Amino acid sequence: MRALGIEHIHRVAKLRYGIPDNGLGIPESVFQNSMTLIPMSEINVWYDRLEQETRNPDVILDISFDADLSHIGAMSRWLLSGSDLASTIRRVNYGFTSLQNGAFLSASISGPLIKWTYQNPFVASQSKVHDSIRIALVLTKVLRLYLGSDFSPLRVQLQGSRKNSASYQNYFGCDIEWNHSTTQVWFHADLRLATMQKTRVQIGPLAMNYSDLDELLNMPDAEDEIKVIYEILSYSRHHGLPTIGRVSSLLGLSIQQFQRRLRSLGMNFTTVSGYVMSNIAVEMMRRGLPPEDICFKLGYQNQGSFARMFKKQRGLTPSQYKQRYFT
Repeated sequence: MRALGIEHIHRVAKLRYGIPDNGLGIPESVFQNSMTLIPMSEINVWYDRLEQETRNPDVILDISFDADLSHIGAMSRWLLSGSDLASTIRRVNYGFTSLQNGAFLSASISGPLIKWTYQNPFVASQSKVHDSIRIALVLTKVLRLYLGSDFSPLRVQLQGSRKNSASYQNYFGCDIEWNHSTTQVWFHADLRLATMQKTRVQIGPLAMNYSDLDELLNMPDAEDEIKVIYEILSYSRHHGLPTIGRVSSLLGLSIQQFQRRLRSLGMNFTTVSGYVMSNIAVEMMRRGLPPEDICFKLGYQNQGSFARMFKKQRGLTPSQYKQRYFT
């Protein structure tokens, strides 16, 4: 999942409940770039710690109540740039794959109803209720952008359960059904018609720079094992220089299982790690960081080790590369 999916909740929870940096399990450096990919194993831990630290089982509802969808920047401008509700629903559905790996959104017409459905098989069972509430809030906010702030779905189905059902009924304005296998928001099919819309969404500039476009397109398919390993390695560096123990843990494997998996793919950890770290280093150079700062941001203890890794991967030292391509 991209950091933007939980960024608002993360920042507000820390501020409102006095949670220290890294207190929710995800390093703060992850949130310096909203497009950073976070493994779902880390998201599951984050959900657990969020409830533990806040001691509030309804924390997702409380924090997301008045959140503005525009906080996700250029992505929101693209997702919400449909000319009407019907085209926006379509764009949100197919654009969702660029935000979350392995999850899906679909909107199916069932008689006079549209059932907007979300499912993510990679969310842990104890976290499903939080994830379900988060998405149902987002879908309802999208509908209210076009149908007015007083719009209420006909029905909301959520995974898991919460004792304080009245708060959810007050927000959504309809009955809540709990313990479903998927998250669903129901509304009348006629509401998708342009004539039924009460507001017109103001579309901001849609242009992205090359770096933003790279990040948007950089979402691995759940079945693309090599790309998943690369992205787990890339995330791991937020905890320090990647180690085989941490990366295998993020993948839900023992070190021995991970090593066998790498060998079956014709790879070894040192080479793959160097490849990923050199790519990150190049992107940091593009943003203007000097090689000596990049070295320590990536977790290397000395510049010599960093330079050897980089030259092995790129054929030039970091300083030579920066001079050739970024000066």
